[in-house]
Amino acid sequence: MTATTEPAPTRPQIVDRASLGRTIWSWPGTRALVAVAVLFAVSPLIAPGSVSETAVISMLPFAALTAIVAVGQTLVIQQGGLDLSVPGAITLSALIVAKFGSDENWGLPTAIVVAIIATSLFGLLSGVVIAVFGLPPLVVTIASNALMIGAVQAISGGFNAQTTDELSSFALTRVWGVPVLAWFALVIVVAVHVILKGTRVGRRFELVGENPRSASNIGISARNYIVSAYWLSTLLAAAGGVLLAGLLRAPTLTAGNDYLLPSIAAVVLGGTALTGGRGSVVGTALGALFLAQLSQLVQTFTQATAVQNIVQALIIGVGIVAQLQLGGNSSRISSILRLNRKTHP
Repeated sequence: MTATTEPAPTRPQIVDRASLGRTIWSWPGTRALVAVAVLFAVSPLIAPGSVSETAVISMLPFAALTAIVAVGQTLVIQQGGLDLSVPGAITLSALIVAKFGSDENWGLPTAIVVAIIATSLFGLLSGVVIAVFGLPPLVVTIASNALMIGAVQAISGGFNAQTTDELSSFALTRVWGVPVLAWFALVIVVAVHVILKGTRVGRRFELVGENPRSASNIGISARNYIVSAYWLSTLLAAAGGVLLAGLLRAPTLTAGNDYLLPSIAAVVLGGTALTGGRGSVVGTALGALFLAQLSQLVQTFTQATAVQNIVQALIIGVGIVAQLQLGGNSSRISSILRLNRKTHP
């Protein structure tokens, strides 16, 4: 009888898992939060008045408006596009609510609904043209912006309008000491974040943006998600235009021009890649807060418009590069560490 030898017990495989610190740092929102914290920590050293209660309260509504518009821009960028029709959407909706809000035949609620819904149809049209005909998003959204600017000129006749006292007082209202526009932005950011990260629709939306071919292979049509992204982007820009009309009381015919580049910068500062795929609306909101505080800090430091623009552009550029590099470096560092562990057990 021959003795049977039992196989030597195999050594359990060690599963390499990233540490909690590295995992948290890999979140785009974390890096955006660090940038905001550093900016607010440095602000009193440069201009003490920029972080006073009055300064922060006056800054938050504009940060909120940028965040609302930038959330829509995030959805479009996640689909690998770019919405350049934001200025026209903001201006058109602000004009409609300002011009017709005090009209007895319309009334303020009707003017608000018409301003948001009618303006959002331009985004719906852009999404359909891009998704169905495959035209470049930049060309389509520029054309859509031109259509909305044309509508602004036709409706206004070249003159701006003054909004109602009700909308103006509402936009300036504070709830628990915080501007109501900031609460609006918070609700929108949380709602979109929950939908994107916690629902099947949201996960499919990110999958379509990250890998349309894989989504198509499992039967997910990209067209519906692309159309919805452009429609929601214009819808949120229109909502921002209504709130901006109340905040400014008499919005100009170029009121939306100041929100195009900040909306894109906030998205990139928040960690969403311009190539599409997964994004972070929380990071986008933090990016909008960073931009608003930066603008206020520069304005308190110097009144020269040219200097303000140069300084802001440099800091934003550095922030964007840092966000992109840190995001890439974290994955590269993790790969290097895993490689070292395998070669040197």
